[in-house]
Amino acid sequence: MLSVTVLNYNYAHYLPQCLDSILRQTWTDFELLLINDCSTDNSLEVIQPYLADPRVVFVNHQQNKGYISSLIEGSDHSRGKYLTVISADDFCVSDRAFETLLQMLEANPDAAWAHSAFGKYDADGNRYQVARHHEESYVRAGSEEYSDLLLMRAYALHSGVIIRRAAYKAVGGYNPLARYASDNALWLMLCTEGNAIYCVHELFAYRQHGSNMSHTVEGIQNSLREHIDAIDTSFALMRTEPAITPRLYHRAIKRILIVHAEDAIFAGRIRVGWSALWCAMQLHPIWTLFQVKIPILLVRTVLGARGFHAIQSCVRYLKRSVGHRAAYA
Repeated sequence: MLSVTVLNYNYAHYLPQCLDSILRQTWTDFELLLINDCSTDNSLEVIQPYLADPRVVFVNHQQNKGYISSLIEGSDHSRGKYLTVISADDFCVSDRAFETLLQMLEANPDAAWAHSAFGKYDADGNRYQVARHHEESYVRAGSEEYSDLLLMRAYALHSGVIIRRAAYKAVGGYNPLARYASDNALWLMLCTEGNAIYCVHELFAYRQHGSNMSHTVEGIQNSLREHIDAIDTSFALMRTEPAITPRLYHRAIKRILIVHAEDAIFAGRIRVGWSALWCAMQLHPIWTLFQVKIPILLVRTVLGARGFHAIQSCVRYLKRSVGHRAAYA
């Protein structure tokens, strides 16, 4: 029923938690394609005991092929009705993660893909946030999900998204040229093929650490370019939908131009944030500069986290004071 691809490159330290969380799932009708992309750490030693499970299909690269090539290889060799990918540094939070999403997909044959809320964990496995963009689970039209994805009112963790194979094939699968935004590009394309499912429960975990390639300057800059390409490609297919308007396209481009800088600066990675903004300016200088969030980013950079929060507190206090006076009057 389900093919699970686990991609590993030098994540021996995280592998046991990842593999254990998959192999103890209540939904047992799956194959696990474990791809070791020529790791130089002790990954092979860690992997060896797991090969006793007949569901594990092990692929050991003799030469490093890279992330996107390994990703496509796993998908091409999968045999399941549904596909999912879990990075070796991520893991399943719930033992019913597969069961929950697969039951929703089976009950909704017009749905192309399903995703869920997810936890954000540090390198030591401590959760510091749950990413939940909606308060209830839903099944909704692809065009509606597409609009929210464009404006980043909806988001999906790559690890654990379950895709209907027929929809995956229909949109051409992962873009081999998109290394940094291959997942987001695929979500947009899947919205052109069918409905989207969202589960409000935290089913999977995203581990943030220094090795995440999307946190480097190069990763952010390439992700920005790939995101814009994905918007252009998918928008051409969705523009017949009444809600998919040129205004939505402009809002989406402006949002993606600022979001990488915003995330980095508010995470304290100031140099990376302004490098991302410089890259955005090179692509679309006018749309980047004339955004209301630019002054906010400047204030956050100059004052730091404490100073910025102090300003926010003052603004909230003034708003409450004005509101009380207005009510009294």
